[in-house]
Amino acid sequence: MACNGLHYGILSNYSDTYFLKREETSPTTLYVTRVVQPTDTDPTLRECVYYISQLAINDNVGNRLRRVVIADISSDDDDDDSDSSYHDQDDNDDPYYPDDSESSDDDDDDYYVSSGRKRKRASESSSKSVATGITTVGEYIGGGSFGKVFSGHYNNQVVAWKTCDAYKQQEEMKTLNHEARIYSILKECQGRDVPRLFYKGYIYDRYLFALALQLIEDSRHIDPARLTKKEKELIVNQLRSIHNLGVLHNDISPRNILYEPKSRRYFFIDFGLSEIVDNKSPKLHKEEARLKKILQL
Repeated sequence: MACNGLHYGILSNYSDTYFLKREETSPTTLYVTRVVQPTDTDPTLRECVYYISQLAINDNVGNRLRRVVIADISSDDDDDDSDSSYHDQDDNDDPYYPDDSESSDDDDDDYYVSSGRKRKRASESSSKSVATGITTVGEYIGGGSFGKVFSGHYNNQVVAWKTCDAYKQQEEMKTLNHEARIYSILKECQGRDVPRLFYKGYIYDRYLFALALQLIEDSRHIDPARLTKKEKELIVNQLRSIHNLGVLHNDISPRNILYEPKSRRYFFIDFGLSEIVDNKSPKLHKEEARLKKILQL
């Protein structure tokens, strides 16, 4: 790996297998998983090989690591652990592989925690489709129509990460891409009628595809029975602003309108089912009528 500038590797004698990784930020440090054997079931050896193979296939080959000269990674003092290029994980550490869990219990910036398993945070690629800022995914806070939503940070900005598995959820990934396109059309509405979109693309070694959206703090879904007439009219006008840009939300309901007490603003969310239409389309009038009915206006 050091000679060829590679990020990932597999070391095996057919009974014991180890999975290897080098990061952009510390190319002289080699991360090694615990041993995985053919009889293992959670995960299986096949699952581990498949996962690291996908990481290698999708790696940005144009940005390979620099080759490392042996002298650069050797130590003159065999007793000095701090100079060692070998990172030996604890026997209890799990190998580097995907997990389907939707929750996280640890806010440590250096780890993404899923179902009690810790994984070193993946290095960021310089590709435009991979997050280059400081990226952390924290607590699970809910699920949209498509994708799971976590609190977290992007470039030191508190965000809501809307994510899906980049390998197993291809349709969800297409929907998130579509939603990102809608947000770009609604650029002038961002931060006022809809959340801001800070980033779209891959995170965590391309395992997750994600949107980094403005986190609506202490948000709650609207309750039409508790809204004043003025508040209801404000929400209708916000929908008109969205319609004026040729976007049909297509999933209007109280759960897709959030109120943020801090800013006293209302936000339309979840544009996964939205359509791009002519701003004179009769569909827009029907959607406005539906919203008024929901608001009892």
